[in-house]
Order: sequence, then C-alpha cells, then structure tokens
Amino acid sequence: MAAVVLRDVGWAWAPAALQGMASKGLGALLVLALLVVVWRLAPRSSWLAWPIGYGAWSALQTVLCSAAYAFEPWEVPPGVGICSARLDLDLGALALLAAALFAVRASPVTSDSSPAEK
Repeated sequence: MAAVVLRDVGWAWAPAALQGMASKGLGALLVLALLVVVWRLAPRSSWLAWPIGYGAWSALQTVLCSAAYAFEPWEVPPGVGICSARLDLDLGALALLAAALFAVRASPVTSDSSPAEK
C-alpha cells in the first residue's frame, strides 16, 4: 500500500519542472514492487520468469533514467525514449529481441516438426 501511496503523491514533492519525470519514475517503482510480489506469491516457472524479468528490466530502466535525468538532464529528440537518448542505443530494438526470444522459447514448434513414424 505504501508503494501505491508514494506513487500517487510522491511526485508532488519534486520541483515543478521534474514532476512528470518523478511521476514516471515512481510509477516504475510501483511496477517493480508489484512484480516482486507476483514473483514471491506465484509458483516459480520459466514461463513466469521471462515476462517478470522483462517487466523488471523495463521498469528498472525507467527508474534509473528518470532519476539520472532529474540530476543531470540531457537532450531527448522527439520520438526517442529518455534511456535510449542517454545511451545513444535503441533500447526498443533490444526489447523486441527479448520478446522474440520469449516467443521462440514458448513456441511448440521444433526444428524437427515432422510427424512421428509409426
């Protein structure tokens, strides 16, 4: 509950120019907290680990980039994420790669998908 309240009101403590970034970072902290709760309460499986790992990676990027931007802002071109702009790397492409790896792993198709001989 504390994470939800912090997300709802914590942004207001930031300077006016950074309130949007603070809200974004606090929202990502809430996502991380909820992912931890799901991971602790749900039975462990690789099917759960992939989406939780991806969500945690994404949320952690948001938290770290929001905090870094608050201390030392940098130029962010239109249509580019703040983390991608800071690292000069398309993190969206890495996210698509991670999603593709999950899809391949989750796929029931194998390299030998011919019918079994009887």
